[in-house]
Amino acid sequence: MGRGECSIMPDKEWIDLILEAKQLGLTIEEIREFLQTENKEEVLRKAE
Repeated sequence: MGRGECSIMPDKEWIDLILEAKQLGLTIEEIREFLQTENKEEVLRKAE
């Protein structure tokens, strides 16, 4: 599967969360990094 391709379809809740994150100024890459990281607390600390 290539970059940007998704093996599952996100449900409405995921889409709403992604759109809210974008409205807060996050990029798709930042959202992707957060979702893929094992240590989400570290990513959240960086954002403060």
